Amino acid sequence: MQRLLAIDEANSAHAPDGLTAATLIYIALPNLIFLAGWLRPAAAIPMLALTLLSLIQFLRRQDMRWSVPQSPGAGVLIVVIAFAWASLGGAGHFFAANSDWLVRDSVLGDLAFSDWPPAYSVIDGHPHILRTAMGLFLPAAVVGKLAGIGSVDLALYVYAALGCSLFLLLLPLPRKPSRLLIGLLLVTIFFSGMDYLGVVLVTGSPPIFPLRLEWWVPFCYPSITGQIYWAPNHAIPLLLVATLFYRHWGHRAWPALFLILLPLTVIWTPFAVMGILPFLAIATLRWFTQGYRFSDSRITFWQLVAAALMTWLTVRLMTLDITAIPGSASAEVATHPDGTALDYLLFILMEFAILALLLARGLRHSHGLFWLACAILALLPLYHYGPTNDTMLRLSIPGLVFLLLIMLDQLQHWASRRAFPASAWAIGIVLLIGACTPFNEMWRAVFFKRIAPDYGRNVVEHDRYTEPPHYIGRLDRPDLIAVLRAPTLVPNAADRKGSDAKFQSGPVPAQAGAAAKGSGPLQEK
Repeated sequence: MQRLLAIDEANSAHAPDGLTAATLIYIALPNLIFLAGWLRPAAAIPMLALTLLSLIQFLRRQDMRWSVPQSPGAGVLIVVIAFAWASLGGAGHFFAANSDWLVRDSVLGDLAFSDWPPAYSVIDGHPHILRTAMGLFLPAAVVGKLAGIGSVDLALYVYAALGCSLFLLLLPLPRKPSRLLIGLLLVTIFFSGMDYLGVVLVTGSPPIFPLRLEWWVPFCYPSITGQIYWAPNHAIPLLLVATLFYRHWGHRAWPALFLILLPLTVIWTPFAVMGILPFLAIATLRWFTQGYRFSDSRITFWQLVAAALMTWLTVRLMTLDITAIPGSASAEVATHPDGTALDYLLFILMEFAILALLLARGLRHSHGLFWLACAILALLPLYHYGPTNDTMLRLSIPGLVFLLLIMLDQLQHWASRRAFPASAWAIGIVLLIGACTPFNEMWRAVFFKRIAPDYGRNVVEHDRYTEPPHYIGRLDRPDLIAVLRAPTLVPNAADRKGSDAKFQSGPVPAQAGAAAKGSGPLQEK
């Protein structure tokens, strides 16, 4: 048991410091905007006060250290690389953005153009409101409301790039500028499963460059770069939560940190809580075996109250009409057990199992965390939820991040000894093959045609005048109706043409329902 619960003593017992505070504030900011903009004043004022008090109490802990581990030179280098890395994604639209950004631009436009909460129709007396992973978009939407729609894209890029910067700064990397630091940053950015080899083994021929390499079987674990480029609203909070966990789970402050942090992630993505819960279980087990008591966590009464109320509010909102989203045991495994069983085996070998077996040869700590991550990654493809199996795509992030963190520690250990075993060279080959996947993402971003963002169509218009269930939910819960502001109809394309937005949408059908007929008070559909 002691071996399973062993931690990375050098990197997993950090006291809260300046990076912890910056990450907590970064995650908290959209929540403060949400509370102020979506709730009635009678509910918003006490919720804002409780949230701020909870944060302040944590930041004033006696064991809080306001220093950061990196030297100024290393910190600047990491931030510059993070901003360059993020610039190739869809946020900012400096380069070609992938197809998923069409709907994300609509979400951002709806938040910027509409009073909150944005609604798309009213059916049987119930407004259908925006209910999606919106945390990343809220700061940019506020900028758009204040400075015009032309400013939201740059604001979104800056906020996404700050999230990428925090992720890289939280990694266990050398603290001063060096070739090793740059090399490990590149390892992180190009970290991916061996999709290229998987395509070759399944099809018998190399993939077409530079098309996407993922989804070569009915399963997919996107690279970290792919997650940030395709779904930063989900990926960034998951990356930050996972790195914060690894950094602090050996310190007595982690229960207070995660009591405050996790309720603040729900408005970003509900998958952040779901993804980290199994690892919090092993951290809790270690907590009790170390003889800690509840008082050692220094959790305050007001932090408990704030966490309970924020969890209630955001979970109730994000689960509105959730049964409309399909979920089941993996349809592929159920309908094609023979062929898909082989696909599944090849998938887990290519995506993480070969790398994990190589890492296991030199594993010096974090055994329980490592094997739990592997078990979760092996089980995730067996359940299907959401249009593109969101549980598999998003919940894989913490496990993959923990494999990355353990690998970074091993690489530095070997580099410090100037002795690389055979497994190190094999890991290098795995990383080189895996690097093809994020390289393809970057190549397409740079060389494919750039298209300016389209904020002219709302989410329903983008989805051909249907309400996508993973973005919109029926507001029929009395407790939420009591605390949320009155929903306001989202402007349609015709109503937005007087603004400075870019429009690429066609004419609005005359009989498209409430969501296509204009803005203003909700009308029965």
